[in-house]
Amino acid sequence: MIRLSDECLCNLDERLNTQAYNINNLSYLQRIILGTDGTVTQLLESIVGEKIVVDKLLEADIAVLPHEEEMHCQRRVITLNGKKTGLPYLYADSLVYHGNMNVNFSRALTQTRIPIGKAWEKFQIETYKTLLSWGFEYANELSQHFAIEPHDLVLYRTYLVYSQGKKIFRITEKFPLAWYMQSEQFDNQFASAELSTLVSGI
Repeated sequence: MIRLSDECLCNLDERLNTQAYNINNLSYLQRIILGTDGTVTQLLESIVGEKIVVDKLLEADIAVLPHEEEMHCQRRVITLNGKKTGLPYLYADSLVYHGNMNVNFSRALTQTRIPIGKAWEKFQIETYKTLLSWGFEYANELSQHFAIEPHDLVLYRTYLVYSQGKKIFRITEKFPLAWYMQSEQFDNQFASAELSTLVSGI
């Protein structure tokens, strides 16, 4: 698990002071989602009780720094949706450093709708994550993806993913604060004993 430290807490609006909006506002499930260093896709499937699929909202090459001119870098914006319900459970905005990763892994991300977590399991990519920041913000234009109001709060985390000492992703994930308050919120009990054990151990 990634530790959600006070040092990394960065609320993205001056009205959301950290004395009022901090880790004490989070449910156990929210702490698990924000703190997982495993695959978010599998974790969400365990929580909501259905398969997760990717809806690609944007995929485009972006400019890189002069010393990274040979690096193919791409911005990838997606939602992780329920396969049956179509519900968007999580929004993710990523920078993908294709030049630093396994070729087959890279192709899977660009040519299929496989979630990142399932892709690095399929190709047995060993990774580790470094948390840059986490916190609260107002939904604003993100509200359209979750059918919430612009003034509603969302939680976010931004982290780097490394493989073989090279940076392969910078990922920001977001979901509404009102979601994942309890395991039964999506009309499902915990779908696995493993997740139940994780929750009870916190």
